[in-house]
Amino acid sequence: MFGFLKKARSFPTPPALPPLTAAQLRPRIKHVDYIRTLREAGVPPDQIPDHVPLCGDLLVTYAFDLPDTFIMATSKLLHSAGIAREDAPRLARENLGSTLPTVSFQTHDGCGMAMTGGELEASLLVLNGLWKVVQQDISGELLVTAPRRNRLLMCDSAHGHAVDALRTQTLKFSREFQDQHCLSNQIMVRRDNAWSLFAPH
Repeated sequence: MFGFLKKARSFPTPPALPPLTAAQLRPRIKHVDYIRTLREAGVPPDQIPDHVPLCGDLLVTYAFDLPDTFIMATSKLLHSAGIAREDAPRLARENLGSTLPTVSFQTHDGCGMAMTGGELEASLLVLNGLWKVVQQDISGELLVTAPRRNRLLMCDSAHGHAVDALRTQTLKFSREFQDQHCLSNQIMVRRDNAWSLFAPH
């Protein structure tokens, strides 16, 4: 999946970075293979992006969002920006929520799709307040998939063949492009204000 990374015996010193601040921190959803591939390529531990589990094979990483690019947040960079590691999830979540474009939803074949217009869709998974609102219109359980960073699908488990439709749409989007932006075909369910893997009865 991450064939663009090549093993190397050593890594050059990173270029000088602009000042980084807590206000720039944003969440980035990644597949576990992202971190695994970096380690297997020999990337030094202090250059591995800081991360925490989200659900199943998905992780939450962090990035400093700059005007023309973004810089993945390592533990060292978090420290240099005055951010304690335990505060990173909350800060990234709050920053995303305060700067997020309006989220709209489209429905197709029994599935809803979140739209932000900024390839931020998968990052919506960390916004607890958003999912509390969405769940108010759900009769059964809220099921979600994130096949790509800009594709976030959902359905109501109580609606007929919605789960099958969700699987079909998820596979369709995951096959659009085979690149570093692919995430996961797993189905997640929202329970107790957290995501867990969905296991149909």
